[in-house]
Amino acid sequence: MDFSANISSEKARRIGLHFRKLKPEAEDFLDDRFFPSAEEDSENVARFFFFITGIDHRTSPPGKSFEGFVDDEYFQGADLLWHLALRKYRENPGFFEPLQMARITTKDVENWLTVYQPVRVTIRNPSQRADLLSDCGQKLASLYGGSVLTLLNQTKNRISAPSSNVLGLLDRLAGFKAYEDPVRKKSFLLLKFIIRRRLWTPEDPENLRIPVDNHLIRIALRTGIVKVSYGFEETLRDGHAITAANDVVLRQVVSDAFSEVAHYAKQPVLELDDFLWHFGRLCCTAASPVCNQGCSTRCFVATELLPSSCELQCPLAEACTANTEILYREIKEPKLDTWYY
Repeated sequence: MDFSANISSEKARRIGLHFRKLKPEAEDFLDDRFFPSAEEDSENVARFFFFITGIDHRTSPPGKSFEGFVDDEYFQGADLLWHLALRKYRENPGFFEPLQMARITTKDVENWLTVYQPVRVTIRNPSQRADLLSDCGQKLASLYGGSVLTLLNQTKNRISAPSSNVLGLLDRLAGFKAYEDPVRKKSFLLLKFIIRRRLWTPEDPENLRIPVDNHLIRIALRTGIVKVSYGFEETLRDGHAITAANDVVLRQVVSDAFSEVAHYAKQPVLELDDFLWHFGRLCCTAASPVCNQGCSTRCFVATELLPSSCELQCPLAEACTANTEILYREIKEPKLDTWYY
C-alpha cells in the first residue's frame, strides 16, 4: 500500500484562524456526573484520573454499542465509562487504591463496567482492561509508594526531561502498559485532566500536545490539515485495516498538524481538544457527519463550548475541505485493534 502523510500548513493556518473567530471554551472537568468534586482529597482524585484514563479507549464490544441507562440517565461510550467509574468511586474510594487495582480481575471489571438497560452490555475487552489496571496498580505501588502525587512530584514539573538526571512525566508514564503509546494519547489526556484540575502545573507547556484518538484523526483528514497518499486515503475510506506502525506515523502527523492549528488559533492545544473531541463524537461522526446528514441537535458543542450558536450548521464548514468536497466526508479513522486510543 502506498503510504504517506503530511501537514497542509495552509489549511492548518485557515482552520486555526477560523478557531480564532469561534473562540471555543474550555471544560473544567467538574461535571458531577463524571468527575470527583473540587473538595475531594487530591490523592484520591489523582488516582481516579490516573486509572480511568488508563482504560479510556475503544469501549464498544464487536457488534454492540457500550451505552445504556444508569440512574435513569442515558450514557454512551466514554461518558458511560466515566460515569460508572464515578459511581464506584463514590461507593468506595478505596476501590482505586493501587494495591486494590493490582489485584483486580476480569470478573471485577465485568461487574463494574456493565449496564443492563435497555439491554445488557459490558465494556469491550474487560480482560485487557483488568490487565492494564493491574499493571498500573502494581507499578504505582512499587515505584511511587502507591501515590500518583509522588509520581507527579518526582517529575520536577517537567513534561519532558530537561536532562538525563530527571525523568519528565511522559517518560515516567511510559513505564506503565496503559500509557506506553509512542504518540502519548492517554498521557496527554491525563495531563489535560490534572492541569485543569490544578493537581500539577508544567514548567514546559511548550511540550504539550493534543491527545490523538480516532475522532482527531478523522477531523484532521476531513478538514484537510493532514493529507495522505491516494492509496492510503482509499484504505481509510474503504475501512480496511492498517499496520500499527503506519497508525503511529499518521497520528504523529495529526498531532503536529493540530499544534500548527493551535498556533494560528492563539489557543492552547489542550483547550482546542475539548472542542474537537466533542465535535468528532457529535458532529463529524464516522457514519454521518453534519455536512452529510444535517445537525442531530444532540449538541454539547453548541450549548457548552461555543459562545454563540452554530445555527444547526457545522461550525467548521467555512474552513473545512469536506464541506465542499464530498469524497472527504467518506474518509474515516484507521481500522486498528489497540488500547492506545
